[in-house]
Amino acid sequence: MRNRYGIGRFKRRASVMVQTVAFGSTVAVGVAALAVDTGLMFSAKQELQTAADAAALAAASQLGKTDGDPFEAARAEAQTYANANRIMGEGADVVDSDVVFGHAVKNGEKFDFFPGMEPYDAVQVTLKRDTTVADGPVSLFFGQTLGLNSADMSATATAMVVPRDIALVVDLSGSMNDDSEFFHSKQFQSERSGTIDGVQINIKDIWMSLPIEKGNAGVGNGIDPPPPGQPNSENDQPGTGPGSPANAGGNPDPGAAGASGGSSEGGPRWGWMTAWGDEIVLGSYDATTDWGLYHIRKGQTTTDADVIENITQAGYSAEERSALLSSQYDGDSGLYRNRVRVLLGLAGWRSKKDESKYNGGPGDGDNKVEDKELWQETDYPFDSGSWNDWINYVRSGSTRMEQTDPDLRYRYGLKTFTNYLLEKRAGNNKTPELKHAPEMPLYSVKDAVDVMMEQLITLKTDDHVSLETFAQYGNHRMDLTVPSSNDQLADMLRGISEGLYLYQAAHDTAVTNIGAGVDKAINELSSERARTAATKYIVLLTDGKPNVNSSNQHVGNNNSQAIGWAMDRAETAQEMGMTVFTIGVGGDVNEQMLIDMASGPDKYYYADNNPDPDNGGVPLYVNELKNIFRTIAGRTPVQLIQ
Repeated sequence: MRNRYGIGRFKRRASVMVQTVAFGSTVAVGVAALAVDTGLMFSAKQELQTAADAAALAAASQLGKTDGDPFEAARAEAQTYANANRIMGEGADVVDSDVVFGHAVKNGEKFDFFPGMEPYDAVQVTLKRDTTVADGPVSLFFGQTLGLNSADMSATATAMVVPRDIALVVDLSGSMNDDSEFFHSKQFQSERSGTIDGVQINIKDIWMSLPIEKGNAGVGNGIDPPPPGQPNSENDQPGTGPGSPANAGGNPDPGAAGASGGSSEGGPRWGWMTAWGDEIVLGSYDATTDWGLYHIRKGQTTTDADVIENITQAGYSAEERSALLSSQYDGDSGLYRNRVRVLLGLAGWRSKKDESKYNGGPGDGDNKVEDKELWQETDYPFDSGSWNDWINYVRSGSTRMEQTDPDLRYRYGLKTFTNYLLEKRAGNNKTPELKHAPEMPLYSVKDAVDVMMEQLITLKTDDHVSLETFAQYGNHRMDLTVPSSNDQLADMLRGISEGLYLYQAAHDTAVTNIGAGVDKAINELSSERARTAATKYIVLLTDGKPNVNSSNQHVGNNNSQAIGWAMDRAETAQEMGMTVFTIGVGGDVNEQMLIDMASGPDKYYYADNNPDPDNGGVPLYVNELKNIFRTIAGRTPVQLIQ
């Protein structure tokens, strides 16, 4: 009995133990399932937040776009990045109502988001995995054993466009007008190596932009006084000559056409240089047949038909005409220059020959056109230079104009005079009138900066801009646009582009110190005007090659010292947290240096100077520069704030 009862008790205890083990195993499995699903939900939540962060940043980056609807683009980018960041192997859908635009306001060390407030510089994105979206809730592996098949979850992120402090660094060296000169009108010698194809120059536009000084109550050539004994409605010498319109002298029709025909143009005239002549078309221009140029070669008898017609109509006697056309005394450069000036109508000649044009005067009756015999001389119209210096320029065999097109040598007219101003008298202290001229490529740079300022105003992203320039030295031109209580940021930004329009190629000097320009940008972006929370941009634009070292000494194009100095400043800027954008314009740019100076390959841009077939053959950069500056303006930095 004892044994039987003992066996029975043992069996009952074993049964209890088996039941206990079975119950414990069920709890353990539940706990394990809960742990797995908890980890799964934690991982899904992290993935969902990562996707929301990416979607918010991507959406905010579209607020800097001006082409198309930026809000539509922001929603599309949010969806793209939400799908690209997987949640439990599946993408996340973005509902339009879960993309909210608003304004970020600084609050101490953080930013607060105000939905619906303008300007819209921030966006909040909420991603959901619940029954309201196509992908539905997050499925659980073991939760169903506890009656839980799925879990609803969401994540929200807010990103804002970060305000920028931007230093524009613009090249004002002499080469910034090269694409307006004859130097680039045909294939020309590269300053680096080989030859480069020419561009469609716009030298006529330069001439058209020059101011016209009115004289003689707006008649004659607008410069000379009327000859003695003549009424104010005439001006026979020097000037446009007998038979020319009496009302010539003011815009838009300041002078008569030349003897070979053609119509009047809108630029100033001097003497008998009254017609522009042939249009300069890339690939087809021929100076030898241009009826707007007078060919007066030193050491050769002048046979130009227009020259002969002008002095005949002006009333010079046959004997005087023979002397003026002769090269007999051209060995004396001064006598040659005087002869040219008379043949161009820039001065009259009181020869004192029999039956001479003028009566009296200090002439001695010989065939020399001497200084004392010049009469009614046309004043040189600008602050620096002279008619004699221009004549020396045109007859020289060592100008850039002559190197590109030797046929322009000894050819005098409005074209070669305008080119003289661009090549030899480009500075602000020489010909300040050129600052209003469309010098290329500088004028395209000015227009592109204007486009950029208008885009920054449209974006309302509180960007501040300064203007730095360089030639031989760096020059800080305009402070970061920090508006006071009486200033509007939009007006100040427009002031940047308006200020740039007041500068010209070779404004101060002609050479190229890129390093000094970047150095000025570093100084301004480190000044008290710079904002701690703003992203720092340096936007460098140049058409040339550095040729000045850190001591402001000219050392030659692409000299290692000049390149090293430019690279040093770019590297220093980047070490200080500044982003360096570089823009090369033209066909002779040191591209590799600008690529190396930029903060990354995507921060370098090149504006091509090849002909644009859709824009009359002008260089492609005329439109490309505007697009580049729009792109940089739209590359607004973004950051998460919530």
